[in-house]
Order: sequence, then structure tokens, then C-alpha cells
Amino acid sequence: MDFLTSPLGWKNWLLLISALINLGMAIFILSRGVKNKINLYFSLLALSCFGWGTSLFVSLAFFDLTVSKFFFQTSYLSAWFISVFLFYFIFYFPFPTRVIKKIHRNIIIGVSIAISFVVYTKTHILDFGRINNAHEVYVTYFKPFYILYSLLFIAMVCYSLYILWSKYVNIESHFKLGTKLLFITILIGLVVGAYFDLFLDYFDIHSYIWVGPIFTIPMNLVVFYLVAFNRKQ
Repeated sequence: MDFLTSPLGWKNWLLLISALINLGMAIFILSRGVKNKINLYFSLLALSCFGWGTSLFVSLAFFDLTVSKFFFQTSYLSAWFISVFLFYFIFYFPFPTRVIKKIHRNIIIGVSIAISFVVYTKTHILDFGRINNAHEVYVTYFKPFYILYSLLFIAMVCYSLYILWSKYVNIESHFKLGTKLLFITILIGLVVGAYFDLFLDYFDIHSYIWVGPIFTIPMNLVVFYLVAFNRKQ
């Protein structure tokens, strides 16, 4: 497996390390009990981040095109579930302030099911290959779906940020610092992920798709600290 010593090997290592860090955090919080909604949805969020990083790692590190394409497609499914579980986590963190309506749950479930199927079809990716047999891919997207997917992802994260900011404005002072740090790290992750993994990809610049998963680490480390050690911060 020459990716360990190739010029692009360090990027693959960063992807793998960031994925394993997310997996470790998910397992640790899961071990504290899943009856607590905050523990449950943070664990699912971290597992989705693990899936995103791992999928991109496999798609970039292995030369078999069938395997590479499958995991590249899977990375979009994992990324979507990041936005879903981030929404649910923020809804309950540090405590719920409203009730999620049944129609909203059904919409999220319906969209998630649809994306789970479409990402593996030509409605998502029309062509997939490698550039000069290197650890870099070229992808031709079906742009209408790509735009719709991007808008849905950004809308989910932005709505989560809106809920979090509303809580920050109204919650007691001892929760404000942690909530503010969480808001900032999610915003940074959204900007970085949307730019490198959505915007540049749209214009057929695929060299930086490894960047987004790495920026899930600051966000999840902040959440991990707040959930595991400092719930009263």
C-alpha cells in the first residue's frame, strides 16, 4: 500500500487520524449511556464524522475504482448525516427549549432516505476516475442534484446554528461560554467544509476534499469536553 509513502500520504494519514479521533470520542460517550439524548446524538454525530473521514480516506488511498467510487459516494451520505445529527444534538444541548414537530421529523427522515439512495446513482455522480493513477480523483457531478444537496446541507447546519444562537442569547450565564465556543467551531467547520468540499468540488477542484473532515475535530473536541467533563460550563 504505497499511499503511506506517496507524496499525498500525509493527507491520507490526517484523514485517518481525524476519523479515529472521532470514533474514539463516539465510543467514549456511548459508554456513558445512550438514554441521555445529548450523549446519543453526539455519539451519532461523531460516528458520522468518522464515516465521512474514513470514506474519503478509502476513496483516495485505494486504486480500485469500484471501491474508490463507492466510498466517495458514501462520504456524501455520511456528510448529510453529520448535518442531521448536529441538528438533533443542538436541539437537546444543553437542554431542549422546544418540541420537534412530527412533520419536521418526517421531512428529515424522508430526505435522508432519498439521499441514501440517490448518492449511489448517476443522479449524483456521472463519471469518476483517477488523475494519472495518483491519489487524486476527478468527478463529474449531475449538477442539479449537487446544488440541491449542497443547499439542503447548508440549510440544516445554518438552522442548527440559529437554534444554538437563540439558546446562547437566552440561557443562563454559566452555559454561555461553552455555547459560544460551540457556535464558533461549528461556524468555522461549516465555512471550511462548504468551501473545500462543496464549492470547490462544484468547479471541479477536487484536490482539497480531505480538508473538511479534519475541521470536524475542533467542533467535536469542544462538544466532547462540554458533554464529558463540563456540562455546567
